[in-house]
Amino acid sequence: MMKVATKQSREGETPTVKARSRGRRIAVWSGWLLLAAVVVGGVAYGPDLVNLYRLGEQIDAIAKEDTRVYGPWPRTIDECMGCHGVGGNARAQTYPRLAGQPEAYLKKQLKAFVSGERTDPAMTSLALSMPDKELEALATHFAHVAPLPNTTFKPDPARVARGEAVAKAGSCVACHGAALEGKGEFPRLAGQGYDYLRHQLMRFKDGTRRDATGAMPAVASQLSQQDIDDVAQFLASR
Repeated sequence: MMKVATKQSREGETPTVKARSRGRRIAVWSGWLLLAAVVVGGVAYGPDLVNLYRLGEQIDAIAKEDTRVYGPWPRTIDECMGCHGVGGNARAQTYPRLAGQPEAYLKKQLKAFVSGERTDPAMTSLALSMPDKELEALATHFAHVAPLPNTTFKPDPARVARGEAVAKAGSCVACHGAALEGKGEFPRLAGQGYDYLRHQLMRFKDGTRRDATGAMPAVASQLSQQDIDDVAQFLASR
């Protein structure tokens, strides 16, 4: 009877033991399958995940540099981008390039829009809406941005040569610097937009744009229309 009872007892325990054993095997196999999936996923998608991580780091670095150079959001300079381009390096020939202009010149012109000495539908309304502190901050900002070459302008070599001769005869370097890079209250002319330069010279000539020193109206009054076109070609190509 004892032998029979022992046999029955063992037989009664067998399903539980088998269940536990099967559970352990399932857990082990699940672990191996999960590990295999991770390995396969790492092999298949590892490079993409690494590249995504690096892209995130690059975006963070760009954002930090953008904030360092242009200041925190919101930024007044963003209003300038539509006409004057990113960083003041306008690609359109019709708008002035602000990057690298002398700070004193930029401050003077912004205040001229406020006083009415200069008029422009967009610039006058913008300048009038800003306190002096913001106007000066704009001037300081653009004065410290490196000017880029005017690569969107395609000069005519013959007209550039004629324009250079006219510019030398007019002693432009006396006020605007040896490389026409601008100095003090005199603007950078090198690399300015062709259409903008041409238009401003025409305005000085007909008196619609004034200059407190009287220098530019006097110079422009001596220029023919061809002179103006050629000088604009020369300056835009610098």
